[in-house]
Amino acid sequence: MRIIDFHTHVFRDDIAPTAVPALESQGNLRSVYDGTVHGLLRAMARSGVDISVIQPVATKPGQVCSINDWVAANEDPRIIPFGAMHPDFEDPFAEIARMAEAGLKGFKMHPEHQAFVPDEARLEPVYSAAQEYGMIVLFHAGADEIHSTVHGTPQSFANMLDDHPGMTAVLAHMGGYRQWPMIFEVLAGRDVYFDTAYTLGHLSDEDFVALVHKHGVEHILFGSDGPWTDQAAELEHLRSLSFSADEFDAIVGGNAERLLEL
Repeated sequence: MRIIDFHTHVFRDDIAPTAVPALESQGNLRSVYDGTVHGLLRAMARSGVDISVIQPVATKPGQVCSINDWVAANEDPRIIPFGAMHPDFEDPFAEIARMAEAGLKGFKMHPEHQAFVPDEARLEPVYSAAQEYGMIVLFHAGADEIHSTVHGTPQSFANMLDDHPGMTAVLAHMGGYRQWPMIFEVLAGRDVYFDTAYTLGHLSDEDFVALVHKHGVEHILFGSDGPWTDQAAELEHLRSLSFSADEFDAIVGGNAERLLEL
């Protein structure tokens, strides 16, 4: 079985040297690798991760096409790129069609960086296009280390899921960073995936295991949120928890293989 990290970040080689320190200072974060594709591949080699899914964020509508061009040019089979979309992009249907034609399996959206609420009506064209082209939409969910806002609340995602039951969505950070009591109430058990990114050590181990079991192991994806955590340490933490061998295998690879149709 392959180990798949569903939530990692990289930047172009010319951008990483400034982008990573800027994010570190804004969010009181510490990077484990240098934010480049080569840095991620070295981290994967150290940790035993076989495949990483990169999740770019367009903070402005004008960044969408250039980001998607860059990630679509990837030729390394160890990297699966998602694209980027912005709620204010002029023609999301055409761009999502272009992503699909380029072989991208999904795209990421970030309610805090992009200042939107997931159940806003203006997102309808994005969600409709995602369903039309079978794209996975990964959302940053919950609070963020850089922003004081929480646009991506559990209830807003629950409303979104009610309105778009056919959309395949992944809610990062186990459904919503630092929103976990409400996750248990309104999202656990819904037909949506959670990833584990930047959750271990922030949510207690007991509550983490309880949330996995309430939501359903088959809908949990391993994510490191690299470079902001160490893939090897995250995997070791997961191994230390009270999951069966089959549950662990599903979380760290089996579920992602099925979702990505690998």
